[in-house]
Amino acid sequence: MAILIGVSGPTASGKSTFAAALVKALPAIDPVLVRQDGYFRSWQDLDPAERERVRTTNHPRGVLWDRLEADLTTLCDGGLIRMPVEGTRAWDRGDPPQTLGPSRVVIVEGHLLYARPSLRTIVDLRLFVDAFVHERVVRRLSRDVAGGTSFEDAIAWYRRDVIPNVAEHSERSRIYADLIVPFDDDNTTAVNLVKKWVDSRLRGSTRDAE
Repeated sequence: MAILIGVSGPTASGKSTFAAALVKALPAIDPVLVRQDGYFRSWQDLDPAERERVRTTNHPRGVLWDRLEADLTTLCDGGLIRMPVEGTRAWDRGDPPQTLGPSRVVIVEGHLLYARPSLRTIVDLRLFVDAFVHERVVRRLSRDVAGGTSFEDAIAWYRRDVIPNVAEHSERSRIYADLIVPFDDDNTTAVNLVKKWVDSRLRGSTRDAE
């Protein structure tokens, strides 16, 4: 069985950066990195008016949880998964297919992970990455604008979808974390601590198999 590490936290807290740093810190293991964003619903099964009314990327209803959990279970059992997943935004965009796995370490990253009780139970180490709220707002708006969204549209989406959901479904989930990682700036100490934990778990697994 592979080790499954969760990296969660509110939007723009530094989750993706921290998860990437973990992967880089474990080159001999070559961890698999799964992003929750790859499992966001496309909403194409709804008519345009209903789609516009209910679509979200900050409420749990926006995630294809069954498929995400099934893929994580497959990876932890030593199998392979195929991305993108049908029914997701990435699928509709036509993102190129990608095969992930196998690896002894699987990292799953996303801001809604711990809002799903059944997913929490399969994660071996639950990390919660956080940053000062004003820093997160600046990061989020800057990222959206850099990605081609107008400043006005970025603010409108933040007000419509982020503000109503982030406290309830992302920030609140810190209570489920094994370790809270401050990430106003790079936190190499936390990366090294997790690396040591992984090394220890893998050594223990090796001894148990002998």
